[in-house]
Amino acid sequence: MNAERLAALARVLLHLAVLRPLVRLYCGVHVIGSIHLHDLPRFILIANHNSHLDVLLLFSLLPARDIARTHPVADELYFTRHPMLFGLMNFLLQPVWIRRGQAGRHDDPLREIRGLLERGHNIILFPEGTRGRPGEMQAFKSGLGRLVQQLPSVPIVPVFLSGPERVLPKGSLVPLPFWSQVLLGPPQFCTGSPRDTIRHLENTLIELSRSGVARRNPRKRRRLAPAPTLAVLGIDGSGKSTVSRSLAQRLSVPGSACLVSDRLEFYERGELKPLQPLGLEEARGMLSRYAKQAKSLATYKIPKLAELLLRDRLLSDVNRWYAPQLVVQDGSPLLNMAAWVALYDRENLDDDTLLKAIAVLTGDNSGLSRNDPVFRQIPELALLSRLGLAHLQLPRLLFLLDLPAHVACARITSRGGPRQPHETEEKLGRLRQAYQRVVRITARKWNIPVMVIEGDRPLDEALAKVLNFAQANLEQEPSHDHKSAD
Repeated sequence: MNAERLAALARVLLHLAVLRPLVRLYCGVHVIGSIHLHDLPRFILIANHNSHLDVLLLFSLLPARDIARTHPVADELYFTRHPMLFGLMNFLLQPVWIRRGQAGRHDDPLREIRGLLERGHNIILFPEGTRGRPGEMQAFKSGLGRLVQQLPSVPIVPVFLSGPERVLPKGSLVPLPFWSQVLLGPPQFCTGSPRDTIRHLENTLIELSRSGVARRNPRKRRRLAPAPTLAVLGIDGSGKSTVSRSLAQRLSVPGSACLVSDRLEFYERGELKPLQPLGLEEARGMLSRYAKQAKSLATYKIPKLAELLLRDRLLSDVNRWYAPQLVVQDGSPLLNMAAWVALYDRENLDDDTLLKAIAVLTGDNSGLSRNDPVFRQIPELALLSRLGLAHLQLPRLLFLLDLPAHVACARITSRGGPRQPHETEEKLGRLRQAYQRVVRITARKWNIPVMVIEGDRPLDEALAKVLNFAQANLEQEPSHDHKSAD
């Protein structure tokens, strides 16, 4: 074993056997979200900065395999004033040293950081640039935005630290034993301009800080109401994806709107903005692509069910991380799931049973025994309930683009490409009837405003009707009266 490998092994052992136990003893570390660091081949870890203990606390989060290939970015001028500390830092942490205010020292101050990331190493950055005042987030420096623009495929893991500023405050030499909390957010992938990237990452870290404060003070916790959700339903070929996207774009003009479709899109003031996908969105996208490659309904069923469950869960993450003023859904996981039972040999499902199924999927099992016939007729309901997965969300407004199956098939054929297992005239016809029933039952039971539009109308005409109906209903509180239009 050469000297370099021996030094790396010594560093890892010192971290695991000495530094990590000491940090956790003094800081009483409580970590939330450590799963977000799992299985990342490389990453940039960003955090707020109030104490010299911050970097050691962040190293205590790392899997053993990442310790020797993770490098914090540090101010060389500050640490060279203390030669022993400088040498210790060099050995234990292998920092990337930067001299503030002396950019001419290197042609590109980000070159070393970029080189390490390109070799599969990890970087720890404090985007504020220096230790700030506890509880006050400073503006991020621009270097992070430029670095991310050059390496957009590297995930950025945001971390909010609370407590190190009391354990070792700025100006103090003696650490005190106080409890610390570490809150990790999902990895972010940034593709916009450096300014947009900085803005998004600042907002992400601020949101993490608010979440951390709420966790420490549960009695004072304030929950922001989720954005109203508009769902556009329709069989394949009905134009629901186009209508959903146009609806999100136009309704975002006075504020912001998020589109949940085959991919996430965020609109602000009528313009599409760069969006940093969530980890959950990556998993959902993989399932969706896998389902579309299925050769039969039998192999399509499970991945599609899992994708719908993740799509529903994604609504909570969208509200938490992006805080849009409204959400437009291309389909509704709950109502899609209820309608698709017609594709699996359940044509005899009456309205009462279908109503029970929708209620169970919302998490409302009141009045239903375990032996209710609905659980025998649709056995997946019992499984979802036992696994705690039957808590899907109903939309605030509902639109159905109603299109004859033969017209839908003609549109699908004109697009070219392979067809999915259900994209036949017979199956789409059954699915169309199921959507009609689901919409009727949902509107009657839950008083959801509904608009049914003939899907073969010109797109501009259909969109105008949808937009007017949405704006009229969003201007008022949810009504208890059933509304429908055609």
